[in-house]
Order: sequence, then C-alpha cells, then structure tokens
Amino acid sequence: MPSMFHLHVHTENDIVNWKTWDDETLCTFLHEYIHFLQDISTVMGLYTIYVLGECLADVVNRVYQTKDGEITVPIKLVLGTNNVYNNSMVNEEVAGTFNLPDGVDEDNLVITGKANVTPNIQNLNGEKIDLSKIQVSYQGGGDFMLGNYHISESMAYIGEEIMYGGVPGVVQPSPNYPYDVVRQLANFYSPELSNNLPFLFSLCDLSLTFSHAGKALIHFFDQYIKDGCPTDWRAYIVDVISRTKASTVNGVSMYSKALNDIKDLAIISLDKRFKGFNYEDIRRWYYKIINRIIDCRLQNPLFMVDFIQAGELKTNQGFEQLLKYIGTPVLTNDYHHTYFTDKVHGCHLKKRRAQFLQAAGSITYALLDAEFPCALRYQCKAEGRCIDRNCVRAPWKHARMITPCPYGNLWYGWKLRRKTLIW
Repeated sequence: MPSMFHLHVHTENDIVNWKTWDDETLCTFLHEYIHFLQDISTVMGLYTIYVLGECLADVVNRVYQTKDGEITVPIKLVLGTNNVYNNSMVNEEVAGTFNLPDGVDEDNLVITGKANVTPNIQNLNGEKIDLSKIQVSYQGGGDFMLGNYHISESMAYIGEEIMYGGVPGVVQPSPNYPYDVVRQLANFYSPELSNNLPFLFSLCDLSLTFSHAGKALIHFFDQYIKDGCPTDWRAYIVDVISRTKASTVNGVSMYSKALNDIKDLAIISLDKRFKGFNYEDIRRWYYKIINRIIDCRLQNPLFMVDFIQAGELKTNQGFEQLLKYIGTPVLTNDYHHTYFTDKVHGCHLKKRRAQFLQAAGSITYALLDAEFPCALRYQCKAEGRCIDRNCVRAPWKHARMITPCPYGNLWYGWKLRRKTLIW
C-alpha cells in the first residue's frame, strides 16, 4: 500500500515465523516485498509518496478554512497555483491505464504489436512537460496507455518467476493484464528481451527510476535493438546507466541527481506528516531506510536483480541483508496479527510506532477517496483494543497519551479534532 508502509500476507500462519510459510505464500510475499522496494527506491515510488503528502497537506489546509464540524469526503483536488492538482494529474498520467473497458478479458489479454509513442506536451503552470502517450494495442481492437502500473506489476511477477519458477506449482497463474504486459510487449522488439527474465526484470527496474517509466522502457527496448542486441545484458544495463550519468547538471550526474532530488522531496513530504519531537523515532526510521536503499541503488544499480537471483527467500543471503539493512513494512496476516521488525541496524522503531505511518496513509485515503477510514481497526481488534464507530467517523476521540491510537492521535495532532467524517 503506497505511502502506508503496510504489507498484507494472505496466510493464516504465524506472521513472525515467516520461514515456516509454504513456498506459495513466500512467493506472494516476495511479489509485495518487491513493491515495497519499488516504493522507497525508485522515482515512481518516491514521487507517489511526495504527491500523496502534498495532496494531504492541501486538503487539510482547506479543512482548516471551514468552521463546519463535519467533513464531507471525498475532498476533490482543485486546480490552483500550488501545483498540487498538476502533480496529482501527472502521477496519474504516467501510471497508465489501471482498468480496461468492461468486457475485456484481462486474464487472456493478447498484445498485438509494438507500442505507439505520441508526444503530449502539457503546459503546467508555465512549465512545458512531455507526458508522452504510450499506446499498446491488444487483440479485439482496443488499446491502453502503458505506464508505471504495468511495469511495476510485471516486474514483481517476473521476480516471482525468476526466484520460484523452478519449483512446480508455486508461481500461481496471474491475469495477462497487467502482469504479463511487459513480457508480451518485449517479444515484439526482440525474443532476446522476452526470453531473458533477469534482463527484462532489470529493464523494468531501471525504467522505474525515470519519471515516465513507460516512455523510458520503450526507449530502452528501441535502443537495445539499435545497439545490436548485446548478449552481455548486465554490462549493457551498466552501460545504459553510464550514458545517463554522462549527462550532468552543474557537474552532478543526472541519474543520481534525479534519485536524490525525488528522495529529498519524499522525505520532506513525510516530515510534514510527522513534525515535532514526538515523532523523532519515526523520522529517524524512514530517513535511514530510504537513504540506505537509494545509496544501495547508486552503488549497485543491479542490486534488485542480484537479490532476486540469489535463491529462494528461506536461504537467500541478499534478502537476509535487506532485512538487516532496511527491514520490512508493517506485516499483517489473515487474522490481522501484526509484525514489524525493530531489529534493523540503527533503526529502533517499535511496531505500534510504525503503525503511525500506516495511520497517516489512512487519513490521506479517507479524505481524498473516502476509503480506508482506518486501516488499523482490524489490527486493533485482533490486539483487543477499543474499536467503535468513532474509529471511522470521529477518530480524534481516541487520541490519548497512554497506549495512543495512531490514527486518532494524528487526527488530533493535525488539528482535525471535532471534525467528523460523513459520506
């Protein structure tokens, strides 16, 4: 769940002893853990954290301007001079098409050719941005806009197949849309692309480090053909990044500058949600894990594929290092039992404190989408905490100093007390 640092595992097994899970559950967990890494180490993920934070600040400021005791949700973003609406629109554009038209068989969708790239220059508050439309046609006469969504999901599914594809019955069949979009598309450019899963995984990963991943991926496909389909794909990825690094701004590599710039924006956005000494431990945690994973990417652009190719999770040394270095988001199972490791080197954050991150995301979705009124309420129920109507309508009533409710305390601390949600 982007910006919420929460990962749900569809299992009834003990969430703490993950090494006892069956391979199918571990494979699904791997898919979602890849998404966690995408969220905190790519332009796509960090930009989403930034945009959601700016949207939250905007709607909360609008709530401040009304004296009404009731907040009707969702609160729609409006076009203004602060670029919040524009940033949200850009994020949606580069994400691509989420849903196909009614009646289209997503399970068996078949792509029929290469992507069609059409320039799409937008003037956003005086700045011209090319939000190129990456159109992909499919059997039946339709098409969709390729974007971050398809690439991130395809990448995670390819990761499953690399790590667990050799174990019969583990990787469960998934709909062609969106999980097989990248592989099908790659086949129209070169079989060497579509048949080399580690290479395709790495190209997806590299694309997500650009602001328009769909446009970047098609560029890399075309460039690979122009370069004569080199056989040493690892050296080729490093070479592509070196070309990007050759472009500089004031002597700083464009590749590293882009990652560090968006990292800083994401952290500033998170800081707005967690101001003051009360949240110093939370800030210290996300400072460290986000900076660490970005440093890891800059030092080794192939760190993701190295981890995926290092064997199954139970014996994967790369995964063990990641657990020590950045840990996991909050984990829950089907019984809503909760786990969060506080043993990450130098980051001592307790589980209940980590749930404040999840609570902040819940407030974002509650105000903007009228969804997830409180994503913690089922976890609280499983832990024997007080659950009532106020959890949904008036969470600030649960704010307290001792055993604080993360959702209620944030609601209260953000000066949203005496504001009741209505739909």
